[in-house]
Amino acid sequence: MRYGYFDEEKKEYVITRPDTPAPWVNYLGSPEYGAIVSNNAGGYSFAKSGANGRILRYIFNQFDQPGRYIYLRDNDTKDYWSASWQPVGKDLSEYKSECHHGTAYTKMMADYSEIHSEVRYYVPLGLSCQS
Repeated sequence: MRYGYFDEEKKEYVITRPDTPAPWVNYLGSPEYGAIVSNNAGGYSFAKSGANGRILRYIFNQFDQPGRYIYLRDNDTKDYWSASWQPVGKDLSEYKSECHHGTAYTKMMADYSEIHSEVRYYVPLGLSCQS
């Protein structure tokens, strides 16, 4: 099965199907602060060391949580979903999404219930952590 492609012009890996066999992650950060974010917004943050400075707990497996989730809701119908396919997991025949893993950023775009959403995850340059 094909889950995406590499965009040579933009230097991004574009994931066109969110139901990948395992989380596909991108590293975001600087020497002081960093984060790992998956194609479904799972991941963790850390100060200085990804091994020893974790701010969020994360286990690398198919259970892609916790994460940086953004929820949306239609107030008229009370239907809700997330800007990334997970953790809500709407039916993929109705929920369309793309994840763009680039150098130092991840952008997710989704279309559901006639609503388009976009979110960009990144770590600002010059961010420092206080001990």
